[in-house]
Amino acid sequence: MKTFYVADLTVQGEVRAVAAYGYEQLEQIPGAAELIVHFATHLYREPAGFETTLPHGRTHMAFRYLGTADTAGICTIRSRKELASIALLATGINPEADHITFDAFQKHLLRELHGTPFEAAFGLMELKQRPLVAAMTFIEPDDKVDQLVLALADRCFAAAYFRYHHLA
Repeated sequence: MKTFYVADLTVQGEVRAVAAYGYEQLEQIPGAAELIVHFATHLYREPAGFETTLPHGRTHMAFRYLGTADTAGICTIRSRKELASIALLATGINPEADHITFDAFQKHLLRELHGTPFEAAFGLMELKQRPLVAAMTFIEPDDKVDQLVLALADRCFAAAYFRYHHLA
C-alpha cells in the first residue's frame, strides 16, 4: 500500500507532527470516502483549480484548490467566510515546483507575522517526505461535524490529489 505524509503546522509554521497515511486506511474513517470522491470528481474535471462547498451538509464551508504547478498546489477551507485552514501539496515529482510552492508560502507567512509578537518558523522547508500535504489550521469550529470535516478535508483532498498523480 502506497502512503503519503501529512505535516501538521502551527499558525507560525512550526512543524507539530508528521504522519504517514494510507489511502485505504483513510477511507475507513466515517465520512472520508465521500470527501475523497467529492474532491476527486472536482480534481478530474478541473485539475488546475476549483472551488466547491463541502458535502455532509457543510454548505457554509468552502474548499478552494489552486495548482501552483502541475504537481504542486495549495488549498484553503473557509467556514462562514472565515479562513479555517491552508494546506500545501507537494508530490515530489518536480522538486523545484515543491520548493517554489513552499518558499512562496514561507515568505508570505514571514510578511504576515512581521511586526507581531510571533516569529515565523522555517521547519516547512526542511520537510523531505513526499508526497506531502502540509496543513495549518486557524480555527476550531464549535459544531462537532464541522470539526470532523475540517480535520479530514485536507487529508481527503491529499488522498485524491496523490491518487490523481498515481502516488497513493
